[in-house]
This record gives sequence, C-alpha cells and structure tokens, in this order.
Amino acid sequence: MANVWTCGSMSRAMQIALGSAAMATMIAIVGCAPKHVVVTRDDSAITQDVQARIHADPTAGGATIGVDTKAGVVSLNGAVASDHIRNSAERIARDTPGVRSVDNNVRFGR
Repeated sequence: MANVWTCGSMSRAMQIALGSAAMATMIAIVGCAPKHVVVTRDDSAITQDVQARIHADPTAGGATIGVDTKAGVVSLNGAVASDHIRNSAERIARDTPGVRSVDNNVRFGR
C-alpha cells in the first residue's frame, strides 16, 4: 500500500506550518490590493470639473463658491445661505475624480 498524505496523517506542526503559510499568502494578496482607484488629473481640470458640478447641482447651483486646486487638494471659499449648501458643495468636490482632499472654507449665513 502506498503512502498517502491525509490531514489525519500529517503532524500537528506540519498542519500549523501549512495553515500559517496559506494565511500569510492571503494577507499579502488582500493587503496589497488597492483600496480605491487613484486618478491623477491636472489641477485646472479638477477646478473646472468641481465648478461645473457645483453649478449643475440643484442644491448648491445657485451659490457663489470659489474653487481652487493645488496638488489635488480642493479649497472651497465663499458664503452660502445654509449649512446644507455648504455640505453639498463639499460632497460634490470629494466625489470629483482626481480630488485628494477638500478644505471647505465656505461659511454659511450670508
């Protein structure tokens, strides 16, 4: 009868070693996967895109909000009638491709 390896015939140390190796491989694969797609865009293109999106938004569209972008960081400036408009403008900027972060300096209460 030939030697056949089964889980029952493997030593406990061998089972632990193989399990640990499998776990380390899975952690390496999952841990190295990108969390989200990173989009690199020109700052002026990001600024224009954010401005267009704010203008098209039914909530923030009527507000005068200044937009400036440096190295993917969008700065929002101005004064709006409500905190809801302020938060909407920030959400729009954050959701724009290429934006790394948003500095929301918009004040509410004209």
